[in-house]
Amino acid sequence: MKKLFLLLFMLGAGLSTQAQTQNWEGLHILHKDELYPLAKDISELTDKVIANGNVISIVKDNGTTSLVKELDKSVPIEFYNYKLLTSTGRELKLDDLMMANKVVNKFFDVLRRVKENESADTKQEIEDILNSL
Repeated sequence: MKKLFLLLFMLGAGLSTQAQTQNWEGLHILHKDELYPLAKDISELTDKVIANGNVISIVKDNGTTSLVKELDKSVPIEFYNYKLLTSTGRELKLDDLMMANKVVNKFFDVLRRVKENESADTKQEIEDILNSL
């Protein structure tokens, strides 16, 4: 009975770890396939958005906010860490999947709204959207 319980426990722990990896992998795919190309397109339209390497920066009236994705070399698999950087020198590591998703989705939402408004000549509206981050 103890062996069966131990086997079920190990199987459950393995599935939990695999589910967490898939969620982080989904975040990485969202960043790589959708967020970064969108930021790159917008950076060609305005100097308020910078996309360089694995960094996406939004320049606001009160400073710059950057989302950094960096490869974690301490693990044998391909895994990325996300950080939020501010122009005041604060560096916030996004270790929690839910918080990392929230930050990436916020960047994605702001950039998507800028992209939707870029067709009209509304420079002030675009700056207001970017400052809302």
